[in-house]
Amino acid sequence: MITLRYFSHRFLVCLVLIGLFWGTSLSARPRSNSWRTYKGAWFEIKYPSTFKARPSLKSISFDGEYDSAVFTAPDGSAQFYVFAPQWNGTPSDIEIDPSKEDYVSQHNEQKGTIKVRRVTIKAKDGSYKRAFEDTENTDLNIRRVFGFKYRNQAAYNRYRNQYLTFKRSLQQFSD
Repeated sequence: MITLRYFSHRFLVCLVLIGLFWGTSLSARPRSNSWRTYKGAWFEIKYPSTFKARPSLKSISFDGEYDSAVFTAPDGSAQFYVFAPQWNGTPSDIEIDPSKEDYVSQHNEQKGTIKVRRVTIKAKDGSYKRAFEDTENTDLNIRRVFGFKYRNQAAYNRYRNQYLTFKRSLQQFSD
């Protein structure tokens, strides 16, 4: 009986060690649903680890840093966008390019000191659609813009939930 207990104990220890090793080796592999953190001048945001991050607009209040960034899916069929400066600013990198794009819709609403502009744009050549939501609090002088560009409805459907998670993950900093 003593040898059986000793054997059982050693067996369990081996199983635990194998489990720890197996779990570690599995978690070391990049997973398609894992997320990375991008750090801008005054914000952090999480994005899918398979996407490529690219800074866009330089910060006017933090030298060498950026107030906006673009995150591109590995197949190029979708992009996420964020603009989150320290205070207010102009998100010129998300606005329509009339030489290449047309408005599909634009809706403005205001509740107190908060203005929200929702815009949908399509490429003149039909290669993509994109939408952005521009929220500005005129009382606090704060502005946030999120954008989602997609090649077609299938890309929109594939990345929509990740985009919503991306938006919710924004953390804003101040000085």
